[in-house]
Amino acid sequence: MPCDARFHAHRQRFTRHGFCMAVIHDDIGRRRFLSQAVMAFGTLFGIGALALRFVQFLVPSQKSKRYEAVLIGTEARLPMGEAVPVTLGTHKIMVLKTEEGVTAFSRRCTDLGCLVSWNKERGQFVCPCHQGVFDRTGRNIAGPPPRPLDRYQVVERNGQLYVNILQSS
Repeated sequence: MPCDARFHAHRQRFTRHGFCMAVIHDDIGRRRFLSQAVMAFGTLFGIGALALRFVQFLVPSQKSKRYEAVLIGTEARLPMGEAVPVTLGTHKIMVLKTEEGVTAFSRRCTDLGCLVSWNKERGQFVCPCHQGVFDRTGRNIAGPPPRPLDRYQVVERNGQLYVNILQSS
């Protein structure tokens, strides 16, 4: 059987012992298929991972917050109009006694996390980093802090004062 024009350009013609044989070179086709298959798998995997994170963002897991009551002493030991710094594990707080009662605030400034101090003459909490100022209720009144100081709940039981802090997991 002679080799004729019915073989396409992408086939090579060989004649051996009077027979016409065609060798089809599909290496480019296989490479292209494998490349596209790998890219499709990667794209689907990426879209799936992104969709999973988006769903997790929309429906966050609900973890119950557990608080621990930590003894800070008696109210009689706290001086009136002064804030006493207290360290409870990783929590740095200021306990302030006023005419309204005892309140506890985080010492971390809400701007950069610097430790605030109590200015007794002005009756304010002052951040030394950028001169942020908070009033005695913890509300930000001057400087760059974007929000008030974090507050801790103070509970009195049997004459003792306890501060409820978030338990570390």
